Amino acid sequence: MHKILKEYKAEIERYCETNSLSAAKTLSSPWAGNGTEVILQYVDLNSERAKLGLLDDAPAPTTLEIYLEHGKLRFVQTDITHKYLGVDRETEKPAVTTRPTASRTPTRELAYA
Repeated sequence: MHKILKEYKAEIERYCETNSLSAAKTLSSPWAGNGTEVILQYVDLNSERAKLGLLDDAPAPTTLEIYLEHGKLRFVQTDITHKYLGVDRETEKPAVTTRPTASRTPTRELAYA
């Protein structure tokens, strides 16, 4: 397990709870990183691609990025974070039942006659 995942486990678990992510999936994900960052990745061990081993030209997709900056963690979600790290509603109780909907100011387009 990566140093950041070990030392900041409680903070990562709180982040997961707040963002409807599975702490178990997050903490057990394959990762790459160094002393100041850890990049969590998705690997389907049952896929044909996994049987080929590590491929430089086809890296595993990133599910979550965690950066250690001045003693605090900064999390960056990707477009597949919730797909692969989201709470499994059948086996885990979600901390947040609904995700807030983003609101945007209505825009009007000019109509030309």
